[in-house]
Amino acid sequence: MGFKMKRNWRELVDRSVRNHLEKEINEASRHKKAYRNSKNPSNAQLWCAIGNLAKQVFDINLKLNYLESALREISTKKKKVKKKRK
Repeated sequence: MGFKMKRNWRELVDRSVRNHLEKEINEASRHKKAYRNSKNPSNAQLWCAIGNLAKQVFDINLKLNYLESALREISTKKKKVKKKRK
């Protein structure tokens, strides 16, 4: 039986996702003091990562809503200008 070294599981993640994964792991590690004081640190670390992702989604939705509103306003103004020209 040959000795097989364990590979880091993160190296096995598809390249298209790996950079995003590393970024999220680094972001979650900013809360290390909090999750290390938990009864289940690995679970708490996942919840920190979920919290970070939820904040990112919330922030993106705010920006998207703002842009959609601005586009609707521009569209409405364009329609009014077209009506005036007729």
